Parts: sequence; C-alpha cells; structure tokens
Amino acid sequence: MDDRARLSLKKEMEECADQARTDVLLQHGGVFARPVPSPAECKRLTVDAQGRSVTWAIRLGLEMHEAALRCAQMKLERIRPGGFSLEPRYRFNRETKEKELISPEEKAALLRQGGEGLKGTLEPDVVIHSGDPLQIQVVFDFKFRCVNFDEAPKWREYPEGHHYAGFSQGRIYREAFGEHVELIGPRTGVFR
Repeated sequence: MDDRARLSLKKEMEECADQARTDVLLQHGGVFARPVPSPAECKRLTVDAQGRSVTWAIRLGLEMHEAALRCAQMKLERIRPGGFSLEPRYRFNRETKEKELISPEEKAALLRQGGEGLKGTLEPDVVIHSGDPLQIQVVFDFKFRCVNFDEAPKWREYPEGHHYAGFSQGRIYREAFGEHVELIGPRTGVFR
C-alpha cells in the first residue's frame, strides 16, 4: 500500500472519529451545561449500557468508540471488502516479533475462563491487511477525550504491573504491526 492510499484511509477514519464524537454528544444533549462536558461533568458518575456505574468520561469514550467502529465498518466494506478487520486480537512475542491471530471463539473461551490467557495480547481497533490479518498494511486506533478537545489524542502508557509496563501503546503497536500505526481522534477543537 502506498502513502497516498494510507493517507486516504486515514482521512476516512478521522471522519469516523469526528462523526462519532458529534453523534454521541448530540445524543446526550441537555445532560451537560455546554455542548461538550466540563472536567467536573466528565468525572460525574452515570450508568453505561451494561448497567455498570462509570464516569461520563468512560461512558462517552466507549460510546464514541462503538460509533467510530460502526462507521469504519460501513466505509471499509465499501472501499476494502475482505481487506480489513475490526478489533482483531493478536498474541505478540517481543523477542521473536512473531504475531498470532486469536480467533473470536478462542477469545470468548479465554474470557469465560477469566481472561488470564489474554494478558499481553494486543487488540487494535482497525487493521488494514492484504486479506490475511497477519499481513498488516496499516493499523488505526481510535482515542477519544472527554475534556481538552483542543489537545491531540495521545497513546496511553501501560501501567505498573502490566505486561508492557513502562512503554506506550504506540511503541508496542509499532513493534508488533510495523511503522504504519496511526492514532485517530476527532479533529481538535471542533464540534460540528
């Protein structure tokens, strides 16, 4: 895949992030004092779709993420049928640089067993590939902020005790998937 094709796909994913943020904030219109929540409102507790008590920051982030993935699926089914995967799960060996795709069935079985077998695995949001999910051409990962819309999204740092503690998610993704790893967030400072 050449740079022009990657840039075109990146623009499509950015449009999905923009639309996801707009749609979710409009859906919750009236809940916040302004069109976007304040830092205090982001910390306020609410209930998510599964009935769990979470902050608005977490709820909005999850809802925006889901909306962006729905958008990505619709766009990619049209422009790259068979050449993408949404939220595939990979085992990655940092020493050998080898990756192994975990099937949805295996993932479900591991989750039923408590999820221990998923520790250290990677799950990027959108993987563009040749038709084989192990022949990766570009990876896109969505990030949504509840506050500070004027700041660009950042890769998260893996916390102490995590399999990749001391490293950023972006660094590990580049080690696993190659240099063409893109962090995607809505346009900064824009609410439309």
